Amino acid sequence: MDKTELRAFYEENVYGIWRDGECVTYRCLGEDPKAKENTDKPRNPFEIVGGELIEITAEKDGRSSSFIVHAFLPTPEARAKYPNGSPFIICLNPIMPVDYILSQGYALFFMDCYKIASDDINRKGAFYDLYPYGCDEKEQTGVLMAWAWGAAKVLDAVYSGLGAEKFLDPLASMVTGVSRFGKATAVCGAFDERFKMTIPSCSGAGGLALYSCVSEGNTYDFGMIGGPSDYTYTKNEPLDCLQSDSERGWFVDRFLQYKTPSDIPYDQENLVTLAMNKDRYYFIIASYMGEDWVNAPAMWECFKRADSEYEKEGLRDNLAVHFHKEGHAVLEEDARLFIPYFDHMYYGTDPDLDLGTLKTTVFEKQKP
Repeated sequence: MDKTELRAFYEENVYGIWRDGECVTYRCLGEDPKAKENTDKPRNPFEIVGGELIEITAEKDGRSSSFIVHAFLPTPEARAKYPNGSPFIICLNPIMPVDYILSQGYALFFMDCYKIASDDINRKGAFYDLYPYGCDEKEQTGVLMAWAWGAAKVLDAVYSGLGAEKFLDPLASMVTGVSRFGKATAVCGAFDERFKMTIPSCSGAGGLALYSCVSEGNTYDFGMIGGPSDYTYTKNEPLDCLQSDSERGWFVDRFLQYKTPSDIPYDQENLVTLAMNKDRYYFIIASYMGEDWVNAPAMWECFKRADSEYEKEGLRDNLAVHFHKEGHAVLEEDARLFIPYFDHMYYGTDPDLDLGTLKTTVFEKQKP
């Protein structure tokens, strides 16, 4: 399938117009003062605390908007094996294995996506300050695409000097996110070709779960991963949920035209193939158990379809997958796989890495 046609389909009918071409600058604000606060009250689990605060500003057509990201940098000792600068991961939401990733010499940027675009139909935030949502299709960008834009602006800042200042390799960029932010991660990988690796986790419907694959009611044997031998999936997230008032802000108005999944002409493996390039890599993360709503088997089927297209282009090694037992998250278990995978593919290290283990799941040998 022609990539230009696919991009046009997703822009016009699903996620909205991809925006770029801004003048992007940054300002280092110092360490996050909240990290030193003593509080007996538990913090909001979605609140990002710690690291160095970086203000990103984008200007275009007389408008300007800014947002803050939190940068976590590895020690000079940890990053010593990367003489051209640390690889880095732009995270659309907080992820768990921070200490492990930093210990491997990788840097992390944490975004507060809700400040970039509100997670509703109100179209508020830094993105919409710059690109107000209008009635015309050319003035419409959904929230998932807006969050993806935010990650791209962080990457712009790295290219414009932040990388040199913080000893980062601008070419060794990755983007990740979980759940709704996993959806936005897949969108980002499809539309910003500069990201060297895309790592969507537990992205579900509107992300990498095929609309055409329904797993509710199907039973799977997870005994080999320490789970039950008769795990039966309950309800998957349906299309009408994506089109509800609580979620339709993720998309543009024309997405409401689809009444059934079969009305959508292209399924979600195309988000993965849009990112296909000999110099880019893709690592899909999902969970076997507790992921009934996000439809883990449909993400496996998405991988298989995309893998077939990668293989046709001689790029089969450029696509990998890992399902952990349970956890709606990026786990250290996942990081212990995608970091050596990236090092192998980008830097040519670890020549004995068994890529075959990143092509299989428990789903492969069983039929529901």
